[in-house]
Amino acid sequence: MEELKSTDIVQLNSGGPKMSILRFIGTDNTNIKLKVADDALKICGFTEGDVICQWFDGNKLTTGTFKRCTLIVINQ
Repeated sequence: MEELKSTDIVQLNSGGPKMSILRFIGTDNTNIKLKVADDALKICGFTEGDVICQWFDGNKLTTGTFKRCTLIVINQ
């Protein structure tokens, strides 16, 4: 599996919009708000290293969380 970096532009394996990686779950343990948010995501079935992305849906900025294995790097 290709290693993802925070500067990558990604897309779901099945297609969809180009997305920017916002952050990875579990990588910032110094920020208590992010740690609490990550713990909540882990309860929902995500794991450390899964990816939080942002993209535009028209003029609306949208955020979503994805399993790392569902994303491919497109960098275009």
